Amino acid sequence: MGFLEAYKSFWRNYVNFTDRAPRSAYWYVVLWNAIIVALFYIVVLILAGTTVATASITNGEDLSILFTAGPMLFILLLMWLYGLACFIPTLSLMVRRLRDSNKSPWFILLGLIPFVGGIILLVFMCLPTEDSFDTSHNF
Repeated sequence: MGFLEAYKSFWRNYVNFTDRAPRSAYWYVVLWNAIIVALFYIVVLILAGTTVATASITNGEDLSILFTAGPMLFILLLMWLYGLACFIPTLSLMVRRLRDSNKSPWFILLGLIPFVGGIILLVFMCLPTEDSFDTSHNF
């Protein structure tokens, strides 16, 4: 699966918890989301620098700081909304990836274990595709 096709599939299979997802589909989506969040952070850092520069020039006495802080807060809100919108499709993709590596979808609950659970899920996401797909792993 290609880079752009994986991201399109991520949104098309928004709540598809039953199929399988290859490693490339999962890792390309992780890369897409990392790039998008990094762009959000770059814009926030630029706006934060502008806000600090404006505050230092005016000694905080002018209300113009509100006009530079507003766009920064708006971008942070957009970033939060993007993260919220990606939550369910990411869960769906992880369940499909677990199915593809012939693991139970319930292993996704390991992510609730602090620190260690995330590492275990990372290892599971890296496992190769299993050819013998067992259909007994249903919700």
